[in-house]
Amino acid sequence: MSELFVYLAERRVGRLLRKDNGNLQFRYDADWSGPPLSYALPLQPDAHPHAVARAVFGGLLLEGEARGVLARALGLSATNDFGLLEEVGGDCAGAITLLPGDAGPSIAAEPPLLRPLDDPALDRLLRELPQRPLAAGDGLRLSLAGAQPKLPVVLDDDGRAALPGNAATPTTHILKPEPERFPGLVANESFCMALARACGLVVAETRTTVSSSGLHVLVVERYDRDLTSEPIRRLHQEDLCQALGVPSDRKYQAEGGPGIGDVVGVIRQATGVPAQELPRLVRALIFNWLIGNCDAHAKNYSLLYDAGPATLAPLYDLVSTVAYPQLTTRLAMSIGGATRHEQVDRAAWEQLARDVGVRPAFVTRTLDELLARAETEAGRLVRTAPHDNPVARRIAERVAAARLAA
Repeated sequence: MSELFVYLAERRVGRLLRKDNGNLQFRYDADWSGPPLSYALPLQPDAHPHAVARAVFGGLLLEGEARGVLARALGLSATNDFGLLEEVGGDCAGAITLLPGDAGPSIAAEPPLLRPLDDPALDRLLRELPQRPLAAGDGLRLSLAGAQPKLPVVLDDDGRAALPGNAATPTTHILKPEPERFPGLVANESFCMALARACGLVVAETRTTVSSSGLHVLVVERYDRDLTSEPIRRLHQEDLCQALGVPSDRKYQAEGGPGIGDVVGVIRQATGVPAQELPRLVRALIFNWLIGNCDAHAKNYSLLYDAGPATLAPLYDLVSTVAYPQLTTRLAMSIGGATRHEQVDRAAWEQLARDVGVRPAFVTRTLDELLARAETEAGRLVRTAPHDNPVARRIAERVAAARLAA
């Protein structure tokens, strides 16, 4: 049996165990009386079994092809969640840190260490991400979920980048370089995030930059870090697949993953003020449909825990997937029985409201308000320098067309 120590905001909470048959278990330390690590992992003296442990901890790792590339770079199997976390679990989403069993009882006493990057070194790491996700092999222990190549870094106030030298050093930003397969993706996501913010939705802060060799990069400020504290503090979060105990390889509803009803159920049960969080969720669902984001699955919605009851985390990964004809229009979560983007109409939104126990009049009123505001704000944004590009204009045209069709 092997073990990893699990920390929450630098306090040890328990152990992730790999049994001789390869199955995982998670067990809280007997003296841990703090908050649960996950909605799916309530405090209890007995060990949590493999299925839920894999969903929560495996959900910290890259997905799909990126996971396979990472595993090959580390000499591991892509299905070896424990082995991957042993290698890359030093800085994860939220406040979770995983360290080998011989790492000692605490990381709180370690001084933060930085490995500064000059512009050419950063450019090299970004360009190597498709072959070396998360800069694997450089002695780093960094992990993020998702399938898109990305690099967690520490950025100072002057924009200088560094890599963390140990688990006591939280990363502050995520760099997402433009992938060759999806040209214009940086402009796409930058515009969609800016449009959501202009429409009053709470989203992660983003900006764009260009690397020393001309690579377009989206810079995302981590909302799961308190950048105003000294030292920087990790804030705990979990995506809704983790909260529901659903593994990442079942994130799509068509494959048995969560639907909107499941997401609403978690919001009602896990958040402190559901009457405040549910309207935020409804607006997020409508906005994702409005921009044509068919990949808005439960892993694209998260709970944020910060000194109080959970809230819906700021939105992230807002992208118009319908801008790429090679991608499916099948919805990651169906809307009122509609399974494809083009099937969603007012009746579908009304049916969704009835399905999840929300007043249809509230949903349709929110739909109309968001359609009108998004059209206005999209038209304004495409006339500003950061978003004066063909990708943003096409999305703005789609937003205007959606209002006419609704």
